[in-house]
Amino acid sequence: MSRREARVERADYPLPPPSKCAKVLYYTWKLCSVVFSHFVMISLVVAYCILGAVTFEKLEAEHEKEVKRNISQLRSNTTQSIWTMTRTVPLFNQTNWTCEVVDMLKDFENAILLEMKVRGWDGNESTDHIQWTFTGALFYSIIVITTIGFQHNMRALDISA
Repeated sequence: MSRREARVERADYPLPPPSKCAKVLYYTWKLCSVVFSHFVMISLVVAYCILGAVTFEKLEAEHEKEVKRNISQLRSNTTQSIWTMTRTVPLFNQTNWTCEVVDMLKDFENAILLEMKVRGWDGNESTDHIQWTFTGALFYSIIVITTIGFQHNMRALDISA
């Protein structure tokens, strides 16, 4: 009998059933692949959101409080300037006083607009109620994750249209 014939004869026999050890290894591998592909990915997303929330809160909360304190200081300075000007004018003339106050109020309005546009003031001066709490920062982190691919998808729609 040649080797070729021996191979053919061996092929005719059914393969033996896998051993218990092979089954355990197979199902362990399947379980690990599911755990590492899903559980780890979900854990990374959750960790990213929490780390982002902590980072945003640390970076933005103090800035928001500073902006609110600055607004209070602007108002106080403007009020004090008007009062000082009113007390120091030797001859009280309504026209002159009104022109001076209008100029001061215009400066105050410009400063308020600058704070709103550039530094992000929301109109509230209370430093007890800030938007950048942990919850607000976590919400922002989740929004960032959910909108990451949005711009890319919108560009794809614009190109195909």
